[in-house]
Order: sequence, then C-alpha cells, then structure tokens
Amino acid sequence: MLGWRKEEQRMASPLTRRLSVAATALGGILAGASVDRSTVALPAWRRVGARPWATYSRQADLRNGLILYPLLGIGQPLLTIATTVAYRFDRTNSPRSAALPTYAAAVLSVGHVFATTRAAPNMLSLRRIDDNDLEALQGALRRFEQWQVVRGSLQALTFAANIWSLASILQRG
Repeated sequence: MLGWRKEEQRMASPLTRRLSVAATALGGILAGASVDRSTVALPAWRRVGARPWATYSRQADLRNGLILYPLLGIGQPLLTIATTVAYRFDRTNSPRSAALPTYAAAVLSVGHVFATTRAAPNMLSLRRIDDNDLEALQGALRRFEQWQVVRGSLQALTFAANIWSLASILQRG
C-alpha cells in the first residue's frame, strides 16, 4: 500500500438506526402539526376571538387532543433521547459525524418539553374559565400563543436535527 490504509467503515447498530427512524418520523408529524398551529391556526384564532378559540379548544384539544398530543409530545422526545442514549453506548462504532446532530436533537427536545410545560397550563385553564370572562380567555390565548411559538420552533428545530442525525447514522463512513 502507498503509505495509507483504508479506514474501517462505521455503521450504527440496528437499534440506533430504528430509534432514529422512529424519532424522525414522529418528529415530522409533531413539527408539522405545531408549525401549522403556530403559523396558521393561532393567528386566525386571534382574529376570530378568544371565545370561539376557547369553544373550539375545549372540543378539540381538551377531548381527542388529550390523547394524541401527549403521545406525540412525550413520545417524540423519548424516542429522540433513546436514540441519543443508544448512539452514545453503541458498541458498533457509530459514525462520529452523527454526534452533533444526535445530541442537539436531544437538547432541543428537552427544550420543547419545557416549553410545553409553559403552554399546556394555558390550554388546560379553559376548563375552569367561564366564557363570560373575556379578559381571562384573552389572557389564556395570548399566553398559549406565546409559548406555542417557542414550542413549535423547538419542535421544528428538533425535527431538522433528527433528519441530520438520521442521515449521519445511516451513513457508512
């Protein structure tokens, strides 16, 4: 050989690859729904008004949404963190190029969970706010929208990091 040797190819374990695919897929659903809510739905609700928003949210978010949103909002960060743990302890020499996006996705997903702990109480408060208390409804909508924008941004960034991580994990090199 001419003074150089062929580098050993690195490949993530099947568990790391599967977790990364699942985190990315669920993250795409979560980010898409969240970006839609932040950029389309909430600005429209602000124009329509707090009372109609509260009525809709009680029927959607506080009914079927109580099942779907926690599954997505908790499942995606858990899968992302599980991917990070699997990558970290992967004994098959995962590609080093996956480190930055994999760890970034985990940190961003923790940020999304924190933002959700700030947004969710405003939505849940609709159970006890009377429709005649317009000031309280407007406050809940305003605070929910503020945290939803933060949350949606973090979810979109997490999804981007998950895509980058997945591409790096699936790469041989």
